[in-house]
Amino acid sequence: MDRVQTKFKLIISGINLVSDFRPIDTVHSRYVRNVKCSVGERDNTVVITGTICSEDQNKNFLIAEDLTVFFLRLFSLFGVNCRIEHFELDKGGDVLWGYPPVPTIDGKMMNNQIGKVKSSLFEPQSFAEFQVIQASTRVDVPHHFRTLAALFFEELCPHWDDHVLGEYVEALLERYENQHEKRLLELIRVLCEADIIDSTYLNQSSRLRSAMQNVSGPRLIDDNVAHGILACIEVIYRQMRQGDYDTLTRKLVSSAHELLFPLVQKLLRSRTMDNP
Repeated sequence: MDRVQTKFKLIISGINLVSDFRPIDTVHSRYVRNVKCSVGERDNTVVITGTICSEDQNKNFLIAEDLTVFFLRLFSLFGVNCRIEHFELDKGGDVLWGYPPVPTIDGKMMNNQIGKVKSSLFEPQSFAEFQVIQASTRVDVPHHFRTLAALFFEELCPHWDDHVLGEYVEALLERYENQHEKRLLELIRVLCEADIIDSTYLNQSSRLRSAMQNVSGPRLIDDNVAHGILACIEVIYRQMRQGDYDTLTRKLVSSAHELLFPLVQKLLRSRTMDNP
């Protein structure tokens, strides 16, 4: 099988590296070679370069994003306010263009949540949960998807039922209403075309396509579509947990992340109201 090479360059600030060195190991080490950490041209920066070689360019892109998280965590053990200043690949990947719609809120909606968020501010579990839904960068999409999906599938809803599916339909229709419906359909189409196979060899992409074709009534999606979306997302999550990026693309992972995000937000809002 032909291998595709992708060179990467990452600049991290907040660390004063004395001299260049080569890391003894990295994540996805079977695909990563010639990694070098060099003293940056600007003060208190380090430049990390290397080559990723796998069967697919999109897989290289996902591996590169994991590498950014790996090195940021590594240098954060020693640096001060370490952050990613620059990240580039020598080739583009299959990306999801544009941005999700920004919800419209009012003061009453915010005030309804203030007391609950305040009371849980210093609880470790709540802190971790809210970190998951806070702003994420486009550099580390796989990491943010894994943490978001883990929160949903392992903690919030290990066994999602009809009530959760109903909540999911409402969350998606509220977020992608009116002119944003086209984007919702695009996100779902990405899952439908991905050929996602679960551990029992069921093609969840095919089941989602059937659910979309059988939607009746005026609504864009129904509970069956919501079930199909979650089933696809769970397969992607379980696959990534095992470090298996075969068949995954950055566009697919980004779509899964964006589709799951509104439901997790909705469930967290409900949880804070139920637990003042």
